[in-house]
Amino acid sequence: MKYVLLILVVFLQVSCQQNDKDYDDIIVENKTINTSFLESLDESEKTLLSWYLYAYGNECKDDSEKIKCRLLDFLKIEDECNPTYLNKLLQWFSKDMLAVYKLNKCPNMPYDSAIQNSIEKIQLSRRKDTLTIMIQVKGLNNSQEKNWDIEQTDSYLIEKNTFIKL
Repeated sequence: MKYVLLILVVFLQVSCQQNDKDYDDIIVENKTINTSFLESLDESEKTLLSWYLYAYGNECKDDSEKIKCRLLDFLKIEDECNPTYLNKLLQWFSKDMLAVYKLNKCPNMPYDSAIQNSIEKIQLSRRKDTLTIMIQVKGLNNSQEKNWDIEQTDSYLIEKNTFIKL
């Protein structure tokens, strides 16, 4: 009986260690998408990435080569204002009132808007139940001849299919 318990304890320890994710990887840099890394993402990681694509960037057209659009294609998101997709984001971000507000408005900037955002870099890190995302965006307002650079890093705790911003 002792041996059975010992084997069970060892098995549980090995199983728990295999589920501990720990990485720091680039998703986008220099207009190149790291597709092999994207393929390894779980649902929580894909959802976090899709939220930042939703928050930054213009709407996509079918033939667009923009980084945001290529990432959305990879994630199989055809319409960012689709109720099913929005409900998924609302579930994950239910504890973030600003995110909930933005998701209820679906503020997609038109493809041909005077304001254009372009995603320059995205980096994703994970330490067990904590995800950290860094995004760099360049923006341009053609009508006012203004531009901007945004670099933002946010961390989230994953708890029962919900993100808690740290």
